[in-house]
Amino acid sequence: MCFYILFWLAKLIKRILLFSLFLFLLSGCYNNSHIRTSKILEDGEVVTSFNGSLNIAPEESIGSLSTYDNFLNVYTGIAGLRGELSILRGYKNSEAGLYSGFGGGGVGPRHARLPSAWHVGLEYKKYINLKKLRPFKAGINIELNKNDEFGTAIHSIQSIKTTTSKKNSFYGGLHSIFTYGSQELPEYRFEGVSYNFLMKGVGITLGIENFSSIFSLFGMNTSTILQIDASLLSSKFFNLKGVHNIGVKNKYPTISASLGFNFFNTSLKKANQLTPLPKPRKDPALEFDPETGTPIKKTSSGVEFNPETGEPVFDKSRNKNKR
Repeated sequence: MCFYILFWLAKLIKRILLFSLFLFLLSGCYNNSHIRTSKILEDGEVVTSFNGSLNIAPEESIGSLSTYDNFLNVYTGIAGLRGELSILRGYKNSEAGLYSGFGGGGVGPRHARLPSAWHVGLEYKKYINLKKLRPFKAGINIELNKNDEFGTAIHSIQSIKTTTSKKNSFYGGLHSIFTYGSQELPEYRFEGVSYNFLMKGVGITLGIENFSSIFSLFGMNTSTILQIDASLLSSKFFNLKGVHNIGVKNKYPTISASLGFNFFNTSLKKANQLTPLPKPRKDPALEFDPETGTPIKKTSSGVEFNPETGEPVFDKSRNKNKR
């Protein structure tokens, strides 16, 4: 029995390693995805997310350059296969946070597949039409990318998309992309070669966010996201040094698939816990007939009536005093 278990585990590990290798080979050199929860966050609510994205339909390069002796394809150096950790906090009408990640993509000047890259960034989103049935999130994220072979780049995605809830799990939206990078080739064959590049693009985002998961069994408030992003990109080069000729690809598409896990801090938080309780209702003071013991109903005129017979009741002690 133990032999079969070990054999099954070995096959599982082998498949995981082969799948990971497949992703590495498939991964491109650009990222057009920014996956986050589409749920409206309450004021003070915090969500911690673990996200991964893969550029599954990339263009192999954004252009090519040549010196008098050598030729090289040009890549952005932005990781197409990446993992991220992000923390977002909700405010009255918006959310903001920071994130960081690590990944790889492209072919470096040293012909190394998937040179490593890291990034750190900030993000902000504004809530629009909060009183409507399906509000929107509109915002921007901006990040610094550093690649061990390509150099540095500033990468930003601006987006607007619909929101999700337990009743509405699908969402969609539009995005635009802006990337500015500076590269100086380190290899001796391209010594003294440097350039800057600019990439712009527009695209669409489609996704689904599921708020029920196995973590709910442990009292945790979580969600899982699957997202697809498709974009049309264009590139431009300038500040060329040591370059004899350069080829630019004007327009080309790219597609990314992403998966995210969100953990909200509201599992033990009671809704409206700071809302004051309503004032207790005060019953009007009742008076009773001293002879029968039945309650006496008062009117604005001051005349009192017996609620059982409807006849006016007079205070006998007052009548005696008048006599």
